[in-house]
Amino acid sequence: MRKFRWLDYAIVFVLVFGLGIINIVPPANYAAIVAGITVSAMLVSLVVGTVTNLVFRSRKRN
Repeated sequence: MRKFRWLDYAIVFVLVFGLGIINIVPPANYAAIVAGITVSAMLVSLVVGTVTNLVFRSRKRN
């Protein structure tokens, strides 16, 4: 079974989510904006985490 580096996904998600929340200007509907930021942060972390897992995967072979 391959070992994934789950920390890559978590770090990217927290960074993108945090930067998105910091950039919120007081709008009328916080819930929709936070939901959008959450979804976009998940997508970005999925892509970046997968790329880093592929780039830095273990070179060991049986």
